Amino acid sequence: MNVCQAFPLTETNNLTPLIRDYITGKSELTHLYQYKPHISSFAQAIADKSKSNVNRSVLVEVLQSQYAEIPSFELVKGNIASLADENTFTVTAAHQPCLFHGPLYNVYKIAATIRLAQQLKEAYPQNNFVPVFWLGSEDHDIEELNHAYINGTKIQFEGGKGTIGRLPASVVQQPLAELKKLMGENPLVNVLEEGIKKFSSFGRLTQYFLNELFGDFGLVVIDQDDKRLKNLFAQVIVDEVFNSRALQVLQENLRFLDKNYKVQAQPREINFFYLGEGFRERIIYNKESDHYTVNNTGLSFTKEQLKHEISSRPENFSPNVIHRPLFQEMILPNLAFVGGGGELSYWLELKPLFDYYRVNYPVLLLRNSAVIINTSVERKLQKLNLGVRDFYGDTEQLITNYIKQHAGEEHSLTDEKKVIEALYAQIAKKAEGIDTTLKQSTETEKLKALTGLGNLEAKMLKAEKRKQETTVNQIRTLKETLFPQNNLQERVENFIPYYSTAFVRDVVEAMSPMENTFVVFKAED
Repeated sequence: MNVCQAFPLTETNNLTPLIRDYITGKSELTHLYQYKPHISSFAQAIADKSKSNVNRSVLVEVLQSQYAEIPSFELVKGNIASLADENTFTVTAAHQPCLFHGPLYNVYKIAATIRLAQQLKEAYPQNNFVPVFWLGSEDHDIEELNHAYINGTKIQFEGGKGTIGRLPASVVQQPLAELKKLMGENPLVNVLEEGIKKFSSFGRLTQYFLNELFGDFGLVVIDQDDKRLKNLFAQVIVDEVFNSRALQVLQENLRFLDKNYKVQAQPREINFFYLGEGFRERIIYNKESDHYTVNNTGLSFTKEQLKHEISSRPENFSPNVIHRPLFQEMILPNLAFVGGGGELSYWLELKPLFDYYRVNYPVLLLRNSAVIINTSVERKLQKLNLGVRDFYGDTEQLITNYIKQHAGEEHSLTDEKKVIEALYAQIAKKAEGIDTTLKQSTETEKLKALTGLGNLEAKMLKAEKRKQETTVNQIRTLKETLFPQNNLQERVENFIPYYSTAFVRDVVEAMSPMENTFVVFKAED
């Protein structure tokens, strides 16, 4: 693939007001974050994170055990080992495991993270930078994660309860058979077939799959579902469960966001789930019984029993969206988080929680967005003299604007409306000279005449659209290609139809999360 166009994300309508104001540096938001999203900010971020108490030995131990059965890339092995060194830092993206790695944006966010690590090495050669993908394998919203769109066709697996990462890897077998029917021979099919044989869980299969895709670039994938990692987080779990800490410390930020923007993630009284066989359910405090219950189960704990449970089995406690970022930043020697607009929106709520626990808040970087076009789409765009930017927004408005622009003045009654305005201005003078009460009647008649001309103009435009039916249909087809299901391509389509040996390299080279660009890729035919 090659880049045929790139333009600022601010020129799209895809940014919320909060994210637009964040990346453009609006001063009213500075209390929500610690560092400006710029390469120069990393000098201070490195100095600050160097003072953090990250347990590097446990981190390396966990990664080496998680990678024990995963075929190793030398760069990945070296990156894992280097995390024991105080001079090594991470930059991180995150997502839940999902079928075939889900929509294209999951590839883009990893590519942007890898590219960021490369850029930091160029800017700060005395340090090492490891790109990390934090695997949120404890998510239980399986219906959101169990499918992928391959060239518009939805493939999914059925069933499964509990957390996505703990499902058996075999759930992928049926979707994989459907993928083979659609795609025929494909190197990634072979990778997944081998993975199903080697690994028992969907989480570990995902870790293996991502390693096969990005191992050449040194990406390290860490699965958060690990008792040793939860042990390092146990005191935070205790404080949150018994003191509702997040709800307390985030109130000021939430009020600010609610007044000026939108609260992306609303904290609960207790922001942890309890994990069990086939379930992940909220922990709820019952004031009447003075017990802690697990929603939709018969489980109930006294305060002392729950403290013991956290101490002895911390792996049974899973953070929700409010505490997951804090968990990640306590575990990793991390400098930056690369995410989409929705992710950055909830991160911008959370700085007071980091401050309370004295955990360094990372640089927040908005990942690049992108679309992939082929030669046919490129030719149609050129023929119509349209660009990808033109397809943001309402399709009917785009068609109307296009017809007006290219149909000349034949369908327009603008000049005639001006004549009517002038004519009725003269009539109004005469009428008022006879009787001032006739002014309103004159205005009413003018509006009737202008309305009639407006209706006639709309009919003429509609007739012009029928005349140019081929062009109108081409615009509609292009819109569906670039924005399937009226959404960004990257939020719907999977990457597998575009995959080649050069695909990952080309995407990594094109990304730069500090430039906030929308990239248009031209795929190889």
